[in-house]
Amino acid sequence: MNLKWMGLSLVVSLSALGQGVTNFDVCANADKVNLRARPETGTEVVAQAHEGQVLTVVRMEGDWMGVLAPSNAQVWVKSQFVKSGMISGGKIKLRSGPGISFRDVGALKQDTPVVEREVHGEWVRIDAPAELILWVNKSLTGPVMAAATNNDMAAVASNPAPAVAVASEVSTNLSLPRELPAGLSGDVLAPVLGQGRLVERSGTVERVPLAFLRGVDYRLVELRDGVKVTVCYLEGNDSQMPSLVDRRLTVKGREYWLKNQRHAVIYPELITPVVE
Repeated sequence: MNLKWMGLSLVVSLSALGQGVTNFDVCANADKVNLRARPETGTEVVAQAHEGQVLTVVRMEGDWMGVLAPSNAQVWVKSQFVKSGMISGGKIKLRSGPGISFRDVGALKQDTPVVEREVHGEWVRIDAPAELILWVNKSLTGPVMAAATNNDMAAVASNPAPAVAVASEVSTNLSLPRELPAGLSGDVLAPVLGQGRLVERSGTVERVPLAFLRGVDYRLVELRDGVKVTVCYLEGNDSQMPSLVDRRLTVKGREYWLKNQRHAVIYPELITPVVE
């Protein structure tokens, strides 16, 4: 397998963080990544992040991350509540657009200074406060690259994370490597924290187009806003993987990130069908 052509995952492993999320950073993995008013597809886009832009995560809700609004984020407030560059009145709602039909995304207290950008009828667009939380689907983010030495990478390669136990109710259990493949050396692994961590991903298994270029034959995909996107690549037992094509599955396994690529390769340890 030509590991040079494998990609990095669009998804950051966050399951270990639980409810007590400590602030951490992620990067937008594409240009014009939508930051929404709510953790739901189809809700208003308040701002967009450019590829590589760092976002600080402060909340988690399912497949969504609540991030602090970037400096380019702007929101709307009734113009009657803005006097001489200050909020006048009690706790004034901020909205994602110029009208009460747009969702509220936060509030500002009286005497809070604001920067006015545009007036539209009875509404004024202002710079969003730094503490405003917007929402991004975690599939649209990746890890912030950390500075790592060759010694660090060698340590990762020689000490893969231990395998988890196989649950008795799992319907499909792939026979897969328990040690880091020889190809995943310090020269191939990206300098990312958490190499080999245990993650869980869901999607439909399909063969990879132009697999001979990517160096891997299978991937998980799902539809986002009507567009098929790659969740991750899968490296499993060649005799078993064909039987999984076109099935919706949840994969639990070890995730490895490679240099200069956009999707991760996961070595599954447990695979279960998705219950619709």
